Amino acid sequence: MVGLRERKKLATRRAIRDAAMTLFEEHGFAQTTFDRIAEAADVSRATVFAYFPTKEDIVAGEADAAVAALAAALEERPAGQGSIATVRAWLGELTGWIEPELVLQLRLAREVPGVAARRLRLYRDVQDAVANALEIELGPDAHLAARLAAASLIAALGIAEETAADRMKDDGRALSGDEIDALFDDAVAFAEAGMAAITEARGEGS
Repeated sequence: MVGLRERKKLATRRAIRDAAMTLFEEHGFAQTTFDRIAEAADVSRATVFAYFPTKEDIVAGEADAAVAALAAALEERPAGQGSIATVRAWLGELTGWIEPELVLQLRLAREVPGVAARRLRLYRDVQDAVANALEIELGPDAHLAARLAAASLIAALGIAEETAADRMKDDGRALSGDEIDALFDDAVAFAEAGMAAITEARGEGS
């Protein structure tokens, strides 16, 4: 159970990020200073820095913690549960992967090189975690196959994000839980098909 102090810290972190994202949307990334974020969130400038050392960290939100959770889930997955299935379960537990502010996040990534680099690093961290798990799952000679399968999954997830963002821009509404699940299912199915093709090709070549 989360204690009162931890709940207050989480609430402060959320308030800072909400205020910052609103300012980014209304005034732009470069024009939004830490002082303006602190004022909007009703906290000190030092408090903002304590939670988010950079504005790029604010845009990323809880992504680092989510990636760490995925790596742990892959390392601790039950016997008989494949890596791709573990990734799908992780996606199902995520909150905020595809959210109403996704359009803003992707726009900032296009406009701000630092935000783009931050998102790229996060995707690379996810890809590395999945590839490492797949390499263990497929065997010692599967380095390239594991990297290809992991890359296909990340590419599919990126397309899912773009699809969701386009829908939000066109309709002005966030996707439903069922629609998000369908996008994730498609991404996983794509990766699983690639895994099956790799496994079959390796079998034929042996």
